[in-house]
Amino acid sequence: MKNKSELQGIQIPYEYKDQKYVGYLSLPDDAVAPKPGVMVCPEFWGMTDYIKWRADEYAALGYAALVVDFYGNGMVAKDAEEATKLSEKVKNDPDHAVALFQAAMDAFHRESIVDAGNTAAVGYCFGGAMALSMANAGLPLKAVMAFHSKVELPIMPNEKLTAKIVVANGAEDPFVSEESIEAWTNAMDAIDVNYEYVTYPGVKHAYTNKNANAKAEKYDLPLDYDAEADKDSWNRVQDLLAEVFSKD
Repeated sequence: MKNKSELQGIQIPYEYKDQKYVGYLSLPDDAVAPKPGVMVCPEFWGMTDYIKWRADEYAALGYAALVVDFYGNGMVAKDAEEATKLSEKVKNDPDHAVALFQAAMDAFHRESIVDAGNTAAVGYCFGGAMALSMANAGLPLKAVMAFHSKVELPIMPNEKLTAKIVVANGAEDPFVSEESIEAWTNAMDAIDVNYEYVTYPGVKHAYTNKNANAKAEKYDLPLDYDAEADKDSWNRVQDLLAEVFSKD
């Protein structure tokens, strides 16, 4: 992962209901328009360097990438307690969450390099639940991939969903219950959409984040980076994006 000084993107401000939000925009070196866009929804920590680095990684694949600011002012939670409060506030008001995502998408699509007709979303932890919910709200997303994400969602699958969906979770993730997986897969099957649920045996929560173990120790959380699951899920999201963006 890059140090802060090595991050290549820029901040882009936008507003919703007179509040300032600050997304993180990362663009590929080949800046010839138009580029498919990837909306990146962060972990419950907020706009960390980790999630900005992830956006840079999507840009390195040739896509425009924008990290969505769900908390305002590009905020990073000071600790796990604050992160929980901030994320719960967003999750408990789905209409507001959709409006925040839409405001970020509008700002993203105003960038001349972004192909507004070719947008996908990815999300990590809290951001995975947000990305899945945005697709379930009927926003125009070609695909969503959620990493170590709950599937008990603010907006559950329904007939508005058109995106191709991939969820990749650790089998030992204590935040994802078997009951919630069953309810989610039943809801997906009921509307006959294209989806995949990937399970990594022995893997816990936050497996994509190399900082997970330090935070696990600091805040007594069940987090654990897993290199193999990180690599496999990264390969899967590359395949997913290549597939959906090559159809036009």
